[in-house]
Amino acid sequence: MNYPMIDIAGTPREMGISHGRQLADRIRRTSQAMRDRIGKDPYETSWQDFEHTVDHCREVAPRLIEEMEGIAQGAGISFRDVFLINAHLDLNVWKRVIWNAPEEEPDACSSHALNTPNGVYLGWNGDDWTGWMDCGAIIRGRPDEELPFIYWSLAGSVGRPGMNTHLALGANSLPSPGWRAEGLLYPMLSRLLLSCRSANDCVTLLQATPSCSAMNYVVADRAGSLANIEVGSEDIAVQTPEDHGASNLLLHTNCYLDAELAGHAVDPDTVCPRLGTARELYRKCRPQSVEEISDILSDHTGGICVHREGAATIVSFVAEVHLKRIHVITGNPCQGASVRVDLPTHQN
Repeated sequence: MNYPMIDIAGTPREMGISHGRQLADRIRRTSQAMRDRIGKDPYETSWQDFEHTVDHCREVAPRLIEEMEGIAQGAGISFRDVFLINAHLDLNVWKRVIWNAPEEEPDACSSHALNTPNGVYLGWNGDDWTGWMDCGAIIRGRPDEELPFIYWSLAGSVGRPGMNTHLALGANSLPSPGWRAEGLLYPMLSRLLLSCRSANDCVTLLQATPSCSAMNYVVADRAGSLANIEVGSEDIAVQTPEDHGASNLLLHTNCYLDAELAGHAVDPDTVCPRLGTARELYRKCRPQSVEEISDILSDHTGGICVHREGAATIVSFVAEVHLKRIHVITGNPCQGASVRVDLPTHQN
C-alpha cells in the first residue's frame, strides 16, 4: 500500500486545519507512537524544555507555528502533541543529552544529488523504524504567499525532504553532541528550505537560523547548483561537488565530511560503508535517469537500501528538479513501485 497523499492550500492555519482533518487518524497514531517510543516520563518532562523552543520558533517562524496550531485543531489533538511530532529527531537528541538516555542505533539515510546532461536530480532514502510506515504521508501544498511544495513526512509534520518549483531537498541525521532550546526543529528548517529558490539561498538561511540539533541537508536547484550543508551543534560547513573531487555529484549519509565538525580527518571513501559504496557505484556508472538513480538507492552491497530487524528504508524518492516532479516509493526501493507526483500549479 502506498503512502496517502493530501493537498493543502491557503493561509498557514487553513493548510494546517486541512492537513489535520485529512490525516487525523495517522496523526493520532504518530503521536501515540512517539509517546511510546520516547517513554511516558521523558515525553512528559521534555515539554518543560520544548516550551522554550515553541517561544523561539514562534518568533522566528510564526507561520509554521500557526500551521501546527491548525493541524492540532483539524486533528482534534493538543498543540503540544503536534509540536512534539515535529520534534521527532530533536526529541531523541534531547532524550540522550538532557535525559541521559543511552544512545540508540542511528538512522541511516542517504542523499544523492546529480547535475546530468539530462537534467538535475536528487535521490533520497529515508531509513527508520518500520512502524513509522503506518504514520507517513505525502503532503502537496500551495501556500498563499510561498512556493508550492511536496514533501514526505510523518503525518502532522510541517516539512521534511521534498521539493519546490526551484529545488529539491534531502536530509540526513548527524551525531549531535548537544541540544539547544533556542533553535528550529528539523521539519521547520526543511520547510523553510522548501521556500528557497536556490542552493545558495538555502546556505544563507541555514547560516542565519540556529537548529535545535545537528542535521545535514543536501540541495539541488534547477540551475544545476548542488550544495551539502552540515549543520553541527554550533557551526555549519558547506561543501560543493568540487570539494569531493567531482563536478556534478554530491553524496551524503549520516557522518560528518567536514574535518573540523568531525574532529578529525575524513576519508569519504571509508568513513561510512553506505557512502563509500555509493561513491564507487557512481564512479562505475553515472546515472542519467530516475530508474538508474533508484537502482543505486536499491543497492544492498553497502547497505544503501536498509533491511534490518525493526528498521528499513521506509521511503525513497527521486526528484526531477528540472521537470518539477518527484517519484516516491513506499518502503524499500528494491521492492516497491514508484508513484509520480507533480508539483501543484502556482503563480510563482
